[in-house]
Amino acid sequence: MRFITQLFAATWLFCGAAWAADEEYDGIVLSELGGMQYEVCQLKPGKTLKDAEEQTNFAASEFKRLELGLGIVNFTPFYDHATSSNETADYITMVYGSIPAFADGWTKWEKSERAAKVMESRSEVGNCHFKFNHVLYKYMDVPALEASPRRVIQTEWCKAKPGVTSEQLRARHDSWLASNQDDLSMIGWAIILPQLGQASRKGSFMHFVIYDSIAGLMQNQNWLANGGGGASTLDYYNSYADCEGPSVWDGTLAQRPAT
Repeated sequence: MRFITQLFAATWLFCGAAWAADEEYDGIVLSELGGMQYEVCQLKPGKTLKDAEEQTNFAASEFKRLELGLGIVNFTPFYDHATSSNETADYITMVYGSIPAFADGWTKWEKSERAAKVMESRSEVGNCHFKFNHVLYKYMDVPALEASPRRVIQTEWCKAKPGVTSEQLRARHDSWLASNQDDLSMIGWAIILPQLGQASRKGSFMHFVIYDSIAGLMQNQNWLANGGGGASTLDYYNSYADCEGPSVWDGTLAQRPAT
């Protein structure tokens, strides 16, 4: 597990990682809050995950043609919370970039006839719901992220325990990273702060951890089980945050942001 937080988004403006002012990834200034839009989707009858992938590739081709400063990736569940009586999303389409890139992107998108066809195809494949979030970048191995388009992500929704302040959470996250950085198999860690279309997540935050393979994910699991990582995770759950348990999603970048 890798942690992250929000009580209210504005609080986190004072809780960022210690990035240099000019450090970037995919055109995103890492010392600033970035943007993430994702669509939580259920396939329509008769449609398949292949249809969803093709639809994402169609959208990606328009991202490329319009030279949007936004990346797009389609995720499918790998280890999810579904049971025989509880469904999960069939797929999630995620778009990421700087917040100004979203503003510019939507301006171009709404003027494009081809983009309108992309949106039509989207509604034919799945029933989807847009969500917009702020992203606080805590750890990004930029060379590793640039070397591989594979994105295995571990996500976990959490909420601060009663009486735990944002300053205490920030300090815990920072001290955890400082203590364990040499043992990390992840290539990225961000804190997702829900904003638009997220009423049910008010006061919550999501740990968003990136690996470049399932093997990397399993390396982390071994560290938790046998390498001493479990103690700090248990302390976090017991003392700092109430969390829903991690899930894992698998995807490959369909398009990186134009830079």
